[in-house]
Amino acid sequence: VNMGSFTVARAIIVRLLFACHGLVSIWLLYQVTQEPRFWYLAASFGFLLVETTVTLVRKQGKEWKWFCPSVLIYLTMTVPAIWFLELHELEKRIDHRQSTSFNLSNMSLIEIHNETFDLSAHLGSVLGVKFEIRLPINLSPDEWIRTLEQLLLLLLILGRWMLPKGKLTHDQLSQLLLVYIGTAADIVEFFEAFKEDEVRFNKILCICILGLWSLSLIQFTLVLTAARARRDQSGLVTRHYNVKQGKHGCCAADVYGILISILLQDLPFLVLRILLIFKFNVLSYTNMFFTSKNTLVILLLLYRLVVVFLERRSEGRQQKYNNLKSKSDHSRPVMSSKYNGPGIPRSKPCSGNVTTGEKANLVQRDVCLDVQPSLYKLNQDKILSREKNLDSRF
Repeated sequence: VNMGSFTVARAIIVRLLFACHGLVSIWLLYQVTQEPRFWYLAASFGFLLVETTVTLVRKQGKEWKWFCPSVLIYLTMTVPAIWFLELHELEKRIDHRQSTSFNLSNMSLIEIHNETFDLSAHLGSVLGVKFEIRLPINLSPDEWIRTLEQLLLLLLILGRWMLPKGKLTHDQLSQLLLVYIGTAADIVEFFEAFKEDEVRFNKILCICILGLWSLSLIQFTLVLTAARARRDQSGLVTRHYNVKQGKHGCCAADVYGILISILLQDLPFLVLRILLIFKFNVLSYTNMFFTSKNTLVILLLLYRLVVVFLERRSEGRQQKYNNLKSKSDHSRPVMSSKYNGPGIPRSKPCSGNVTTGEKANLVQRDVCLDVQPSLYKLNQDKILSREKNLDSRF
């Protein structure tokens, strides 16, 4: 009962953190734009309440294994608010540049120091006593947006850590958190592109960056490390080939994880950075460094994909060979002779009326004693040794 109560408490606390961050994002959007219509974004709180109720009643506070709906609802609250904030600041930068004759550097300095927002809030008064919350934090709208974006990533990691792990093992949860940290670092680096002047005043590029950023956040809703594979004490993943699941097991969770990482994050980031270099002539040090980094990461992921494919292919052939060998051993009668000890299975000798073609087939099936050892076994050993040599090259 205590463990169940602790699980329910963790589930509620994480969703309260999600709701608070989403509420702050919507409130800041209202403070910047002074448009009440943006409060409609708070409708996602209703979906979060429904999801929390279903999780607590039906799942007893435990999370789903392959998908995290609370994270998806949290993203639907926060991501649109950040989109509107970024686009609002973009319009302000463009209008300010068109209305002044200052250069870009002076304009940026004026922009940072002219307008700030703090977290102060007046809570009214009770019996003549005024209640007020005042925090000594004064940030520009641009700095507020960056803070909200980074808090979003931190809460995604912290929330996944605090949420009940469900059917995940502690080892799988630790792997998932490490993957989340690396993904969050790459996403934070991606927003460095907003510091380039060619990006700050280009509406199309800003929308592309926000779109790719939103696409990369989908990874946090998927729990791809919750696979059936286990790691042994050496830290390597042990896979079990199943012929019924496919020819070479290409639908494994590790393959899905690599492909989703490439398609949702690394490849789109690389394409945009290459576009900045060759189309918009953005040759800054940070852009060149992160372009090289994305290229290297994609090459390593492709290398890992090839290694996984070769490993599963080799394991599949080895499993098939073992199955054929076991069937062949079970089909042989038990007999004793000078060639093998008592009780050891051996094949029937070839009768004299067997033709040459039939005898060759019997030799390949390892049921004829005229050839010791059988050609079929030798051929299989050669194939396995050749595959091992091929795998060792990678």
